[in-house]
Amino acid sequence: MAMAAARKLSCVAPRSGAGPARVGRLAGLLLLALVLGGCISTRFVFNQLDWVITWRLNSYFSLEEEQEKMLRQTVGNSLEWLRTEQLPVYAELLRAIAADAESRQLSGERLGAIFLQVIELYDAFLRQIMPDVVSFLSSLSDEQVEYLIDKLMEENEELAEEYSGTTSEERLARREKASIKNFQRFTGRLNADQRMLVVNAVSGMHDNSEEWLAGRRSWQQDFRTLLLERPASEEFQARLLAISLDPNYMDSAEYREQVEANQLIVLNMMTDVIASLDDKQMARFTRRINGFADDFDALGAQQARP
Repeated sequence: MAMAAARKLSCVAPRSGAGPARVGRLAGLLLLALVLGGCISTRFVFNQLDWVITWRLNSYFSLEEEQEKMLRQTVGNSLEWLRTEQLPVYAELLRAIAADAESRQLSGERLGAIFLQVIELYDAFLRQIMPDVVSFLSSLSDEQVEYLIDKLMEENEELAEEYSGTTSEERLARREKASIKNFQRFTGRLNADQRMLVVNAVSGMHDNSEEWLAGRRSWQQDFRTLLLERPASEEFQARLLAISLDPNYMDSAEYREQVEANQLIVLNMMTDVIASLDDKQMARFTRRINGFADDFDALGAQQARP
């Protein structure tokens, strides 16, 4: 569960090779708005997440009835804490981005500082849910652990075939298309110059798709070892938290340098494109961002479901 949260947020654009979890969290605030937004109400989507997540995770474990109840309770508790404790903070951060953008004062440094707050929020969330996660994972049998790892290995093969198995030119084109599409969800159609800002930025990023996949596999093996050992609760929690808070611990120095370089490119790309928005695009952008902030505030204030 912690692994899914960490490694699945690993790239700024889908499989961009930008690096593992902490780089993905650089865009986490806007991505959270994208994930919860889509074409229907943010509030509706969030209020359905408990059963969606439970259903999805159940497919990884082949759970027994009591374990499924435990998982449902764990997911519900986690989302309730996120709703009351963190969504209002995310709302404040979104409004800060919108206000700075509208006043044409959104710098890379400011955006970077906001995203560091997102990292801190994410880490706090992991610490909060870890006791429940460990209790659930401790209930798994060896057969269920192997079933989980087999499912993750299947995903690895699919990812390798879809991304690492293509040419670097195809991966670059896919990253460019995905990045432009993500911007346009907030801004409306980008003009030719704005698209070129994105294309130039993405083309300057290191393509670390294969390294990212290798890191994903290595993390999964450490995760498998921990699950099969099933140490005492306190040790289990400490070790799982350690590899979840820093899923990049096995990375080489060269890879981390490339990740940091990609991080800087992404920040500059975001600020450059936002600064280039015309009045109509800016109005759409700030309306979208402030709309998500309003939804997060409303979710944070609503009464917990029985």
